[in-house]
Amino acid sequence: VLFRSETAARNLQPMDAPLKPVARPDTTFLVTNMLRSVLNEGTGAAARANGFTLDAAGKSGTTNDQRDAWFVGYTPELLTVVWVGFDDNQPVSLTGSQAALPIWTDFMKAATAGRASTPFEVPDGISFVDIDRDTGKLALPGCPRTYNEAFISGTEPVEYCELHR
Repeated sequence: VLFRSETAARNLQPMDAPLKPVARPDTTFLVTNMLRSVLNEGTGAAARANGFTLDAAGKSGTTNDQRDAWFVGYTPELLTVVWVGFDDNQPVSLTGSQAALPIWTDFMKAATAGRASTPFEVPDGISFVDIDRDTGKLALPGCPRTYNEAFISGTEPVEYCELHR
């Protein structure tokens, strides 16, 4: 932390550190968008089933032998990490989704109570296209299982699904 002296008596106060970007906004958005899927349909889906509805992203984790369980999740405004484990390194015998996610969900519901869902900001250079879940290619109107996916503009798939023509 940088400090600035206010008087000769050496009252030190923190200075504002200059911010500098460490990653491109388009690539960090892609990671966040992937981690949104964890909550919406993956190992964190229990958060939705238990009433957490704000736009959020997250990741569960479990170490070898189930010694540690964790969940990290965030909205555009709040980041929360929950770790469950024992100081003596004994297994908790639960996964991150079983042990940490319920704690994360309860905390986030309380911490964000009464707040409107704020979507993650989509930076310039991101395109969304409909993808066929079975082929990973561009979806056609007859594709039964599709999802809308984010890409860095210019990297979207160019081939259409051949299964559902």
